[in-house]
Amino acid sequence: MATKVSNPGGKSDNSFKKRILGFILAAVIIAFFTICPPFEGLSEEAMASIGIFIGAIILFVLQVAPLAISCLTLMMLLPYFKITDLPTIYNQFGGTSFFFVLFCFGVTGALSQTTMPLRISAAITKVSKGNPKVIVYGFNFAACIISGFLSNFGTLIMFYGIILMFLTLSGRKPGESGLGRCLMIGLPMACGTGGFISPAGSPGNLIAQSLLGAEGINITFLNWFLMCTPFALLAVFFMSFMLIRLFKPEPLPQEAADAVKDKRDELGPWDRKEKLAMIIIGVTIILWFVSTWVPILNTTVIAGLACFLMFMPGIDLMNWKTLVKEADWNLLFMVGSVAITMGCVNSTGAMGWIMNKLFSGVGALSPFVLFLIIGVVVCYLRVLIPTAPSVSAIFVPVMIGIAAVAGGHTTALSLIPVFWSGATMTLLYTEPIYLYTHGSGYYSAGDLFKAGLLPTILLIVIMAAVFPGWVGLFGY
Repeated sequence: MATKVSNPGGKSDNSFKKRILGFILAAVIIAFFTICPPFEGLSEEAMASIGIFIGAIILFVLQVAPLAISCLTLMMLLPYFKITDLPTIYNQFGGTSFFFVLFCFGVTGALSQTTMPLRISAAITKVSKGNPKVIVYGFNFAACIISGFLSNFGTLIMFYGIILMFLTLSGRKPGESGLGRCLMIGLPMACGTGGFISPAGSPGNLIAQSLLGAEGINITFLNWFLMCTPFALLAVFFMSFMLIRLFKPEPLPQEAADAVKDKRDELGPWDRKEKLAMIIIGVTIILWFVSTWVPILNTTVIAGLACFLMFMPGIDLMNWKTLVKEADWNLLFMVGSVAITMGCVNSTGAMGWIMNKLFSGVGALSPFVLFLIIGVVVCYLRVLIPTAPSVSAIFVPVMIGIAAVAGGHTTALSLIPVFWSGATMTLLYTEPIYLYTHGSGYYSAGDLFKAGLLPTILLIVIMAAVFPGWVGLFGY
């Protein structure tokens, strides 16, 4: 799942003038499109939805207010411009996505109460026998796979403490250690990229799934997993390879390996609560896959039951205060409202009109060239957008519109921004998961940029060459 975002409207994150400018710009744009006579081919409702869409982009990029507040406010404006009505908004708000994300926060919070991360870390350390390459690949792939089903930020927190412990115990100094650079850059890269693996991996995935569902394209849990996992794993491989080549990690001293082993030995065997937690999580993931063939096994209901069981007497891995703390309510309310707001841009025909005006020639482009251009644009505009879910909210409606003009590849195009919302291999100051590990002092912004540049270029090309055909194999 996506990272837990800090309040994007806070004074510590953005200057007062920047936020005021964003508010004025958004208000002017919305006023223009709602007062101006409709352009040829557009209804008044379509005009208003364009204004709200552009206003949303401004509010998101300039972080005028918390994402949830921006989305909720824009959503409540829809009835006043006759784009939709209040009963429809009340009925559609949140949908299954809101509750799915909430329940997943509960499951992630429960897992963080177990000793699984330390046990995984000890296993990687033992298998590596001090080989730094094995350590880097081991931690990155483990973090990637776990974050495919649980919170990216929660996964990062679970592994960060272990990595920091054995770097400190082994005397690996911040700013000097190649191993420290590899692990502290690799961890957030792997967690962010892993969010692409399943619908449960990120709220942005659920936004995309919801918007595609409104177009009659329903992606099952299994199909999402099969379509997206190879590219997430490939990204982690490229990134890990580049880290090792650039920073040449030094072998892990025996004392550091011994320290991890000692910590692991202190734990003893799994206790009863931990066994129950792992069983619940394992069964939940299995049932998510089985839901592909058994419709009665709704993924949201399964997540809700798993969360509920974490509260049960005898398990007690979660309580209400912990859930309230673990859940990112800003993100939750954004997920609840964004599908309605952005969906209206498509339902009024506004996005199709925009795409026809701006991209009328894309139908003549080959899929490779089209996906190459889209990959470059989305990847590097990601720098301006502060959170992963807002990337999906902004770009997925655009991709659906481009697909209508180009004559196909709706699903594949829509998943491109979902991929790059998490695979942010050259970002730092706008991405919380990098800011967290950057605080350890083991790497600089320049180190991150160098490590991510070549894997990013390679993945843009590979996605353009392979992804449309690969998604087509699944009937999308």
